[in-house]
Amino acid sequence: METAVINLYSIFESMRAQVDVLSESIEPQFIQMALNFEDSRRKWLRLEQELNACKEVLTKAETERGALEVKLKHARNQVDVEIRRRQKAEADCAKLDRQIQLIRELLVTEGSSNSIQLNEEQRSALAFLNARSQNPASIHSTRLTTIDESASILSDISYDKTDDSLDWDSSAIRAVRLKKRQKRGNESLVAKTTVTVPADGGPIEAVTTVEAVPYWTRSRRKTGKTEPSTPQGNGGVRLHEFVSKTVIKPESCVPCGKRIKFGKISLRCRDCRVVSHPECRERCPLPCIPTMTGTPVKSEEGILANYVSTSSPMIPSLVVHCVNEIEQRGLHETGLYRVSGSDRVVKDLKEKFLRGKTIPLLSKVEDIHAITGLLKDFLRNLKEPLLTFRLNRAFMDAAELSDDDNSIALMYQNISDLPQPSRDTLAFLIIHLQRVAQSKDTKMDITNLARVFGPTIVGHAVPDPDPMTILQDTKRQPKVIERLLGLPVEYWSQFMISNNNQGRSDHMIIENFNVHATPDHKTSMFGPLTTPDQQMSKTPSSSSLSQRMKNATLNAITPKFSSRSRAAVSVHRQGHFFASPLLK
Repeated sequence: METAVINLYSIFESMRAQVDVLSESIEPQFIQMALNFEDSRRKWLRLEQELNACKEVLTKAETERGALEVKLKHARNQVDVEIRRRQKAEADCAKLDRQIQLIRELLVTEGSSNSIQLNEEQRSALAFLNARSQNPASIHSTRLTTIDESASILSDISYDKTDDSLDWDSSAIRAVRLKKRQKRGNESLVAKTTVTVPADGGPIEAVTTVEAVPYWTRSRRKTGKTEPSTPQGNGGVRLHEFVSKTVIKPESCVPCGKRIKFGKISLRCRDCRVVSHPECRERCPLPCIPTMTGTPVKSEEGILANYVSTSSPMIPSLVVHCVNEIEQRGLHETGLYRVSGSDRVVKDLKEKFLRGKTIPLLSKVEDIHAITGLLKDFLRNLKEPLLTFRLNRAFMDAAELSDDDNSIALMYQNISDLPQPSRDTLAFLIIHLQRVAQSKDTKMDITNLARVFGPTIVGHAVPDPDPMTILQDTKRQPKVIERLLGLPVEYWSQFMISNNNQGRSDHMIIENFNVHATPDHKTSMFGPLTTPDQQMSKTPSSSSLSQRMKNATLNAITPKFSSRSRAAVSVHRQGHFFASPLLK
């Protein structure tokens, strides 16, 4: 009995101890343990992410290293080829020197039994042979001292002599490279001597012609095939002034977007700095707009005149490159100019255009809407709109006139009153927008384009308009764009003529040969019979107010055509407008 009681008591005490344990508050300890587990999990996750990032960086570095190794191998092979060519040229030069030495010994060496007797006049004519070959040891010693100075570019650090693909001695590099450099100064005289020795023992006749030819003239003549010059028959269009150069640092061709490899010949425009392959020169965007060095850093604080050159046509290079790229790729894009592009891409492109030293390659921008957004953003953020504050109301009033003749006449007058940068840029944009409106794939007719570009091009009459003014101007701005787009392309093309050719009589309507969308209607040599978007109900006579105003405006700005049949370019013509005489 007592044993049973003791057992029951022990069980009771055990149960009571367990109840006491369960009744104690130990939740904070469990919460702290859970927090510790969560902290450890986060640290583990962060380390995993860092490890993955390091692996990606390592993979990228290995890929770049492999590409650089391939480039280095190609560069070494090219250096090997150049060195062998120079060695061959030096051998040929030494052979010619030996031949000249034999001629000298035959003609002018005194006391030799084989020498030919010459009179004083003939000896003086052949005196250059003595001057050329005297003291050859001093010449070689001079070349050797120059070799040691300029061979640092081939030191053991910068050049690997243990490559299996190269089996030449580095000392030969120094001799070849510097001998050619020394010869540039010694080849300034070219002498041609004709010696006639009669078989019957008559008097010997020697005729010598000595001509001084500077090295740069021979170099330029040598590279004349690869150094193109802009064709002169450009009809007033400002073309590129290309110079050729050998590529050291790889660059990208603006027309095709491909890389120009190391050691290849490239062309760079002296004015706008555009770079292209020699075969892509005809595809560079026109007109050529010189690069401006004093462009404002903040685009919203600049006026249009800050972004243009001092010669016609005064169009910002950003506008030219954007328009040409859009016409190459965007004329079949639905909703062109209506669909917005990425703000980040637009901002990056704008920074590169306004602050960068080189022109960004728009052909590598996949989204064409980002390029249209760049063009609209540039025009929108100008300190003064394209139609200027002074003429803003005049354009709006002219667009709202019910009489078409009077409205068009006032439009001509207002356009002629614009500053030249605004007028040239407006003409370039209107020609472009007319092409966009003619493309059915874009689904952007004149009405839609007027809604998009009304606030951008027309703007307001004051810098900071009140809400009521903005509301009123928004209804009137598209009417101005519609009137401007209704003017004929021949009128706008007059403003694309360069100042250098204003005196020429054979002007040409500028056409971008990169564009495959051309007007479908025929034009007359006396003026357009149709507007870009619709058939006109009537053709104004020469006595109408609009026609007289147009003629007066054109006469005040550009010279008349002397031969329209030769001057005008057919709008249906595709391909290259100017055949370069230097490319075959």
